[in-house]
Amino acid sequence: MTQNEFKKHIEKPLSELKLYAELHSGEELPNDFEFEWHLAQKVKAAGKNNVTELITKKVYLEEEKIYPCVDLIVEKITDENRILISGRIAGYEPREFGKGWSNRLGPFIYGIGRGIQTDKVNCNSKEFKNMLYAKGLLHYKTE
Repeated sequence: MTQNEFKKHIEKPLSELKLYAELHSGEELPNDFEFEWHLAQKVKAAGKNNVTELITKKVYLEEEKIYPCVDLIVEKITDENRILISGRIAGYEPREFGKGWSNRLGPFIYGIGRGIQTDKVNCNSKEFKNMLYAKGLLHYKTE
């Protein structure tokens, strides 16, 4: 996968991550993003294009060397009305692009921080988790 193809791929996970957060919060969220790597002292990128560039810079090393497991966690809505995402790269060796741990194409795994959760949605229910699974946002089905 080329670097430009990888950047184009990031558009889908960002859209899915927004939907994932909306389903967890029960609220419509803005369509703009801020991003920081886990444990960073300040926001490192603002705006969809800058977020895409920052993620690509750290996750995509070469065509056959892409980190295969990257957590993207929606933390909160910022004062600037953007979805703040933190990222964390797992300790796996880079490899060619493919299906990841989430059973989706690519390395991204979605998460929700405490700042986005509300009482509007029972996120622990079997029905909620199965709905996420049906939408391709969760890698397992609850029995």
